Amino acid sequence: MSKDDCEPPEQKLLRLLSKNPVDLNVVEALRLVVAFNRISNPSDRRMVIDLAERLAAG
Repeated sequence: MSKDDCEPPEQKLLRLLSKNPVDLNVVEALRLVVAFNRISNPSDRRMVIDLAERLAAG
């Protein structure tokens, strides 16, 4: 069994993040995508889109 097979997902993620530089813009974009996909209210989704637009502009 490889190290990846027995390693808990949280541990694997922390190990990968500690060994590899992460672009914070990419991290923020992923967080917005996850938030957007979890929101069903259209007005709340619009707020996430507005936030994404502000982040992209500045």
